[in-house]
Amino acid sequence: MSNTFLVRTTTQGLVQEAYWSDPVSLAIPYKTSLFELFDETHKPVFEKTFTKALLEKHKVFCSHVVVVEEELELCFFILSLDQNVFVLALDYLKELPSEFQEQHKALLMRMIEQIAAMHARNSLQNSQVVYSHFEEIQRLNNQLVNTQRDLQRANKKLETLNLELNNRLVKDPLTALISRYQYRSEMQAVIASKPDALGLFAFIDIDAFKQINDTYGHGVGDEYLVGFSQRLKSLSVGYPVIAMRIAGDEFGLYIHDIPAFDDSFLADIYAQFEKRVTDEPLQTSCGKLYISCSVGFAVYNRDTDDLYDLIDYADWAMYCAKKNGKHGWRRFEPLSYAQRHEKS
Repeated sequence: MSNTFLVRTTTQGLVQEAYWSDPVSLAIPYKTSLFELFDETHKPVFEKTFTKALLEKHKVFCSHVVVVEEELELCFFILSLDQNVFVLALDYLKELPSEFQEQHKALLMRMIEQIAAMHARNSLQNSQVVYSHFEEIQRLNNQLVNTQRDLQRANKKLETLNLELNNRLVKDPLTALISRYQYRSEMQAVIASKPDALGLFAFIDIDAFKQINDTYGHGVGDEYLVGFSQRLKSLSVGYPVIAMRIAGDEFGLYIHDIPAFDDSFLADIYAQFEKRVTDEPLQTSCGKLYISCSVGFAVYNRDTDDLYDLIDYADWAMYCAKKNGKHGWRRFEPLSYAQRHEKS
C-alpha cells in the first residue's frame, strides 16, 4: 500500500506518534499537523469529522477528504479517546469493488478501536486482559486474511488499470520531475550499475511554502514549484543527478558514484545548489519571489544500504536543519536520530 498512515495526535491534530507512515514525510511526529494536509476548500470537511470524534468519544468516524499533496483523496478513520486521537488514513478504499468496501471498512474500524483500547490500557498489569486483547486482534487478523483473499480476486480486475496508471506516473504531472511513484526504481537502476559505490541523497524542503499559497493562491504556488523544479532539474554538480518530487513542497536529489564525502564535500554541493537554485528569486505572475530551502544529507553504502532508510535518514537531517533556523543543511547523525523520541 502507498499513501497511508496510522497516527496518534493531540486534540489539536498535532501528530505525537506515527505507528507507520508511507511516505514517511506524510506524518512526522511533532512536526505534522493533520489540518495542514488540506487546502481551504477541503479543510472544513476534515475539521467537521475530527470535531465529531472529539465530541463523541469511543466512536469511530469516517470521511473521504482530498489532501493538498497532488490532490490525493484519502479515507480517514478517526477515534477520540481521552486526550488522544487515533487517525488511520489510506488511499485505496474507493478502488475496491463496492461489495468489499463496507466489509473492509468495518474491519478497519474495529482494528483502530482495538489499537486505541490497548494504548489506553498500556499500564495495566493484568496479563489476562492483555491476552484477551491479543486474542481479539488475532481473530480480526484472521478476518483480514479472508478479506485479503477477496481483495486478491478484485486486484486482478485492476491490473489493466494499474499498468496504464504506472505509465502515467513516471513523471510528476506538475513539475515533470521523477514522481514519488517512480523515484525509488530510478535510484535502484542507477545503483545497480555500481552497487558498491557511495551515493548521496539530499532531502529538500522549501521553507514557508505554505505562506506563498496562503498569500498569493495555489495558482502562483504552482508557478513557484514549476520554476523551482526547472532549476533543480538543470543542476549540475559534476556527477549524474536524479531530481525528484517527493511530495508537495518536498524534493530530492540522488547522486551516485561519488568518490568520497566529508563536510567540505557536502558544503560544496550545497553551495552549488544555492548558486543555481535559490540565490535568485523566481519570476511569477505576482512578481519575483525569493526561495529558501532546508536540506538534509544521507549517504548510501555508509549510513545505510536500504533506500527507505536512506530517505528517512535524509528527511531527519532536513528536519534538524529546519529546526536549527532553516535555509541551511545538515548531514545525518545516527545519535540524534536514535534519541529523537526521548525528549518529552
